Amino acid sequence: MFDLIRNHRRWLQFILLLLILPSFVFVGIQGYSSFMEGDKALATVAGEPVSQQEFDAAVRSRLDQLRAMMGSQFDSQAFDTPAMRQAVLDELINTRLIAAEASQKHFSASDEQLRATIQAIPAVQENGRFSNARYRDALAAQGMTPVMFEAQLRRDLALQQVLGPVAASAAVPEAVMSRLVAAATERRQLQTLRIAAADYRAKVSVSDDDVKAYYEANRTRFAVPEQVDAQYVVLDQGAATSGIAVSDEDVKSYYEQNQARYRQDEQRRASHILITADKDASDAAREEARAKAQALAEQAKAPGADFAKLARDNSQDPGSAASGGDLDWFGRGMMAKPFEDAVFSLQQGEVSAVVPTDYGFHVIKLTGVRPAVVKPLAEVRSQIVEEIRQQQAARRFAEAAEQFTNLVYEQSDTLDPAAQKFNLKVQDASGITRSGLAGNEVFGNPKVVQALFSEDVLREKRNSGAIELEPNRLVAVRAAKVTPASVQPLADVADGVRKQLVEDKALALARADGEARLKALQAQDSTQGFGAPVTVARNAPQGLAPAVLEAVMKASADKLPAFVGAQAGDAYVIARIEKAEAGQAPDAALLANEKSMMERRWAQAEQLAVLQALRGKYKASVSDNGKQQVSPAPAR
Repeated sequence: MFDLIRNHRRWLQFILLLLILPSFVFVGIQGYSSFMEGDKALATVAGEPVSQQEFDAAVRSRLDQLRAMMGSQFDSQAFDTPAMRQAVLDELINTRLIAAEASQKHFSASDEQLRATIQAIPAVQENGRFSNARYRDALAAQGMTPVMFEAQLRRDLALQQVLGPVAASAAVPEAVMSRLVAAATERRQLQTLRIAAADYRAKVSVSDDDVKAYYEANRTRFAVPEQVDAQYVVLDQGAATSGIAVSDEDVKSYYEQNQARYRQDEQRRASHILITADKDASDAAREEARAKAQALAEQAKAPGADFAKLARDNSQDPGSAASGGDLDWFGRGMMAKPFEDAVFSLQQGEVSAVVPTDYGFHVIKLTGVRPAVVKPLAEVRSQIVEEIRQQQAARRFAEAAEQFTNLVYEQSDTLDPAAQKFNLKVQDASGITRSGLAGNEVFGNPKVVQALFSEDVLREKRNSGAIELEPNRLVAVRAAKVTPASVQPLADVADGVRKQLVEDKALALARADGEARLKALQAQDSTQGFGAPVTVARNAPQGLAPAVLEAVMKASADKLPAFVGAQAGDAYVIARIEKAEAGQAPDAALLANEKSMMERRWAQAEQLAVLQALRGKYKASVSDNGKQQVSPAPAR
C-alpha cells in the first residue's frame, strides 16, 4: 500500500485537493483550521488559549527542575500527580492574567530599573561588584544573548508591577498579631480520661445479616477497577545515537561558519568620581553638585593627579569609592547612555569633563581598553565539539524517532519490529489501572495511561503511537490482556467487613458511654480515673490529640474546673481543665519572625484574591480537556 502511495503521489495530491477544497467552501478557513487542530486549548484567558503543547512543556520543565534538585532521589511518579498538574495549569493561567493586566495598564520597566536589577544579581558579580565578563558568560551558558535576556527581564519586571505592590503593602495589624500570639501561647493545665473502644468489643455482636447489609450498601468500596497487562518499548537518545564521532574538519568548518559567536566586543575599564544629585532635586542643589564635580575634574586633569585618591576621598558611589572609583571591565549597553558615550569617546588615561546622569555628576578616567577580538579555535574547540555532537545526536534521534513512529504505526499488531530495529527490549507491566501504576516510570505517566486505555489500544489491540515521556525519550505501548472491572465477592471480604463493623460498634459504645460520663462530670466534679496533670498550649500540645486539644483550648475558662470531650482515634477522651493562664510572650526576635511569616501569608492571600478577581475580569476558564488533564483517575 505504501509503495502505491509513493508511486502515485502526484495523482493522490490532486485527489486530496479535490477532497479538501470543498471543505473550505462550505465551512470556511477558520472552521477547517479548527477541525484540523481539534480542541487543544486547556484553558482560555482574555480570549487567548492555553495550549496542550504549552502545558506539556511547563510540566516537563517542572519535573526537570525537581530532577535537577533531587538527582537520584527523584521519582517522577511521586511528583507527576493531579495536584502538581493542577498547580502548573493554574500558574499558566495566572501568568496570562498578570500579562493581560500589565498590558492593559501599560506597565513597563525603565532602563535604570533594568540595569539596577541586572547589577544586583549575585551570579554576575565579582567581589561584590557587577562583572560584564561574568554576565556574558552566565548568559552564554544558558544559550542566551544579553538582548534576549534583557527583553525577558524587562517583561518580568513589568509583570511584577501587577502583584508586587499588593505583597509590599500587606501588613498584619498589631491588634491581630497580639491576639494570635495570646491564643498560641495560652497555657492550660488538664487531666485526661480515655475511654477505649477496645474495652467494648466483647459487648458487640455482628451477624451475617449485618455483614451482608453493609456489603450491599457499600459495594463501591469493594470494586476492583479494570486492569490491563501491557507491553512497551522505550527509545531514548542513548539507544539511537551511540558512537557519534566529530572530525577535525567538522570542528574547523563549524568555527569558520560561526565566528560571530566567538567574537568578544570591545570592552573598556574606567574609574569614576560620582557627586550624587537626584534628577528631581532642585536646580540649586544640582548646580551645587555640578560645581563640586567640576572642581574635582579640574584637579583630576592636573599633571601628576592621583585619580584613585580623589575618588576615595570624594566619590559618593558606595560601590566603587573604596576601590578608587574602579568600575572593572564593561561593554556597551551596561552603563547609563551618557556615561557610556563619554567612556567610549576617551583615550587611554584621559579624564572626561563632567558627565551628568540621573544619578548625579561623574568625572571619568579611562584606565583600560580591550579591543574586539575573536577567540582562537584552540580556546573554543571543546565547546564546538560538544555542540556538534549535540546537533548530530538531535538529528540522528529525530531520524530514529521518525522510523520508530512509523514502525509501531505500520505494524500495529506487534512491537517486535521496532524493538529489533533499535536493539530494544519489549518490556511487560501488569495490573495497570486508569490511575496508572505506582513506581513504574512509563505507566505512572498520565499521557501513557490515557493512550493505553484508548479505544484503539484497549479494544482493538493496536499499538499506541510514539508518546514522549520527556525530551529525547519515546515509548510505544500495547495492551496484552484486559481484566474487566468487577466487585469483590462477599465471601472474599466478609472477614474484613465483620472486623470493621466490630470496631465501629465498639467505638460507638465508647463514645456513648463517654458522653454520658462527661455530662455527669459537668454536673459534679470528680478526678477519679483521670491521669496526671499536664500543661498544654496550641504551640505545645504535649502529644494531645488535635481534636481534644481544640476542644480544650476553645472551652471557656470563666469557671474551672471545666470538662470537655472529643473522639480521638479509637477512643473517646474526656479532659478536666484545672487552670488557664497567659503564656510567656516570645522574645522580640521570635515575635518579629512570626510577624514576618504571618505577613507573607497575608500577602499571598491578598495576591490570590487579586488573581481571583482578574479571572473574572478577563473571563478565564478551564475547558473539559483541561479538567481531564489534572483530574485524578478512578481509584484502584
